[in-house]
Amino acid sequence: MKARTLTLLGALAISQSGAPGQPLPVPSQGPPAGVARIGPMSPGALPTQLPPPRPDLAALMQPGMGAPIPAPLVATKFLVPKDVRVTAFPGTPMSRMYDATSVFGLRPGYIYRFELSNLPFYPGKSIYPEIEVRGTLVPRPGMKYMDYPIPVTLSVADIEKVMSGAVITKVIYLEDPDKALPAEVRPNAPVELPDGTDQVAIKAAIDNGRLMAIVRVGNLKPTAEQLKPFAVDGTILLPGEKYLKAPAMPPMLPFLACPLYDPILGPKGPKEECFVDGGDKEDPLGIGPFGRLGGLNPTDVSVEYTTGGQRKVTTSNVVCICAPRFMIRRVELLPSGFDIRLALAGNVGALGTGALKDRAAPMVDIALTRPGAVQGNVRPSAYIGKVGLAFYLGSNRPLVVGQVEGVKVTGALVEPEQLTAFPTLCPLLVTKTVDPPGPKEPGEIVTITIKYSNTGAKAVSDLVVSDSLSARLEYIPGSAQTDRPANFTASENEVGSVVVRWELPGILLPGQTGTVKFKAKVR
Repeated sequence: MKARTLTLLGALAISQSGAPGQPLPVPSQGPPAGVARIGPMSPGALPTQLPPPRPDLAALMQPGMGAPIPAPLVATKFLVPKDVRVTAFPGTPMSRMYDATSVFGLRPGYIYRFELSNLPFYPGKSIYPEIEVRGTLVPRPGMKYMDYPIPVTLSVADIEKVMSGAVITKVIYLEDPDKALPAEVRPNAPVELPDGTDQVAIKAAIDNGRLMAIVRVGNLKPTAEQLKPFAVDGTILLPGEKYLKAPAMPPMLPFLACPLYDPILGPKGPKEECFVDGGDKEDPLGIGPFGRLGGLNPTDVSVEYTTGGQRKVTTSNVVCICAPRFMIRRVELLPSGFDIRLALAGNVGALGTGALKDRAAPMVDIALTRPGAVQGNVRPSAYIGKVGLAFYLGSNRPLVVGQVEGVKVTGALVEPEQLTAFPTLCPLLVTKTVDPPGPKEPGEIVTITIKYSNTGAKAVSDLVVSDSLSARLEYIPGSAQTDRPANFTASENEVGSVVVRWELPGILLPGQTGTVKFKAKVR
């Protein structure tokens, strides 16, 4: 193993037998003999022996079963014209040919070469796309990573450009939901965004999500010797296979699934696979002058109400919708210009030294700078007290703000805009649910339900329920429903989706509940 290089091939799963010294298989991809290991093995060395796992963690340590375990393989699907054939390990004894609709499982950290044959309008010709796998999915509970393949798209127009001498690069990335494009993207029709150079495309992919793969394709036909380094046994789960043995060599490239984290603060889980909706994000919700609502950001849910002559607002729980979406950054290098070979003109000359050295005396400038920081004590801004049968701890803003400048001390009292407690301080309990539960695919329609209950001892009136949808959700017109008379409106928000709003006049007595619901399409 090279210095400062630590390579993890696949991920470790939990042995079902739990026998001492039993090597652990690659998750759901191989028998106990096919172990994942760290770094290259010395000739004749035995597989790494690991202690038996804890039975209570066996289920959680499988990708998609609980803990955020990176997937050992990246599902890959070629989106090419009809009747095109895909060959894995071309030019080697391991070569296998499949239909283009087949899904391959690629280990991250390797470079692969495939052969595409039976091309439209080019009989007898083949192209050899190169795929660098740079990232992998981190499945959430219920997700099967082989059900979410990265799309390797090559249209008829792409093939014509490649056969004419162009080189096409496509950078595939898993989109960050917070930076999502407000448009519907289907798995078999990904959006391709143009870029000028490979470096710009890769940077844009990293800035907007998780880099998954880099695909390059030209019209050069590689030789058998050029194809051999990319044919690593144990790196491709072929269609129809259920198990994959350990790779014959370590990864060639670094790959990303879970970034490094502070050991004290703990890991910050990857967020690209799922997006959240509901709750109160960024600017806090509040009632401003003239009773107007403020702080309603995309994905927020607010419920305004009147109690005791005062206008107040509360929010709902947060729901998580797992629907990975891949995007593509595209770069084309087209053939242009011409080459001319010219002989030397025989012009030889000698030049003297062109450098000039100048020694300057050192400039010494030593000064003392007085410290510009102010250190002081800040009084605690939390309040702990017993209210009825519940406890209230803290507020979303500090109660006292102090500033120290020289010998001048100024203070100001800031009243909290929102108090959240359960179940007595906030009389309304708001819950948000998504049906059906579980992972989703782009294009799937879900039903979102917001239920509100008066759990307090006083009546509330003039409720207004607002839900500002994420850019990954598209409201289905005419699907809004409510169990009581209401005025419904839908208006655009700043991320290209909509804000659905119900005005519910009347009184909600203690113990009464209400429901609003609507349908949305996952983009």
